Amino acid sequence: MKNAAIRIWSHARSASAGYSVVELVILVFVISILAAIGFPMYLSYHRAQETDGAARTIVTALNHARQLAITRGVSFSIETETNPNNRTRFCSGVVTPCPGGQVYTGAETDGSGWRRLESGSRIVQGPAITFSSLGAATTAGTLRVQNSSATGCLDVVVSPSGRIRITTPGSCP
Repeated sequence: MKNAAIRIWSHARSASAGYSVVELVILVFVISILAAIGFPMYLSYHRAQETDGAARTIVTALNHARQLAITRGVSFSIETETNPNNRTRFCSGVVTPCPGGQVYTGAETDGSGWRRLESGSRIVQGPAITFSSLGAATTAGTLRVQNSSATGCLDVVVSPSGRIRITTPGSCP
């Protein structure tokens, strides 16, 4: 009786010891279908996040320049360099390009005050913007950022009141 139970148990174990070739082919087929559907969706999401991150970086830089203008009681201008440099810097005063001695250097800037836009995103439109000591934009404008694959872009709009917001343009270049 004991031997019969061992034989039944060993037979059941050997019958379910692995997967058949058919089962493995079906599994690979299902995984490949899921990957074919999911990968383009992931790329689209990644590009949208890249564009959004670049726009938020520009907003943070503009808010910093506005804060400097208010706390120091003097106008601050933002100078941008578009593709291929993709960078911004601040200077006190209303003159752009920034004169040598008036350039703001601080956290995340190089020796010349430039902050580089990271993640491969590009600044494709970057007018000089100036904030007064009251925080209003004496020179308002729209900066446009674009993701590295040029499939999406966002506008960073500075209104004359100094309000900064991110908008979606009608079309991207």
